[in-house]
Amino acid sequence: MISNSFTQEACTKHSEDYEVTEMIDYGSFGDIFKVKTVSDNKIYAMKQIKYRGLFQNDPYIMNEIYCLTHLKHKNIICLHEIIIDTDEIHIIMEYAANESLDKFLVDHKDMEFHHRYKLFSQTLQGVMYCHDMDVAHRDLTPSNILLTKDMVVKIADFGLAVKCFTESGEPVYCTDYIGHTSYLAPEVLSQNPFLPKPADLWSLGITLLFLIFYSVPYNGLQEDVLKDILRDTWTTFVESKSKTAGIVVKQDIVNIVESCLRVKVNSRPSICDLIREWDNIAPDSLLDTETFTVGSK
Repeated sequence: MISNSFTQEACTKHSEDYEVTEMIDYGSFGDIFKVKTVSDNKIYAMKQIKYRGLFQNDPYIMNEIYCLTHLKHKNIICLHEIIIDTDEIHIIMEYAANESLDKFLVDHKDMEFHHRYKLFSQTLQGVMYCHDMDVAHRDLTPSNILLTKDMVVKIADFGLAVKCFTESGEPVYCTDYIGHTSYLAPEVLSQNPFLPKPADLWSLGITLLFLIFYSVPYNGLQEDVLKDILRDTWTTFVESKSKTAGIVVKQDIVNIVESCLRVKVNSRPSICDLIREWDNIAPDSLLDTETFTVGSK
């Protein structure tokens, strides 16, 4: 658990100050609603989380609260306030009008690559800020990457986030193996204690493939996904999807995906290294004239 210093006394407002206008999404860690203030009709998003006993004893609630109160960056969702009722917590955040990246891309499959390039660039900047703050997200998927009406990326849903070092400076190894299976790194799927930052890099590699092809190479049960990962089936996925779409992905982009999807944890780049490589890619084109190749792991 990141922190347990947040107390109910810190909250003075009530959920009745907001009116729910529509449901945005639902999930295992809480439901998301579009709300407006009763007093002046300002629009926000509200995450509603049910709890039993002391909410301070729930590590995932406290992770979310810690991150939203400590992480301040243009590409991190902005907290407005937190309201605590008897058995529910209401996290009031800025409203991202274009909702999640996965929903947006499904409805905008004709989006030019330079726009998708910018979305991934912003995502990288948000993750770099988190890592610089020694926080790993651990649940990076297109459904947790939100878009404002001005197409600004906002990383959200920090329930699985962790601090990467203990107070004494020792690296934290995670021992809870949860998240969206399609985006989980092999060390998570194999349920071995793992470092969280490299796992974020794996998830970014899968997210990049989703940005390009609107689908991902790994689906199914955890054991099946792990077997596919160990067989490097993402390369077959890229070949098949490229052939179907009649395109050839730039070698530089394939190299970036390959670096993120290395099974050996210490072979993956840091977020800073990844950004340097990404910045070297021309944002105006996804295509290349040469067939791609994948280097050794």
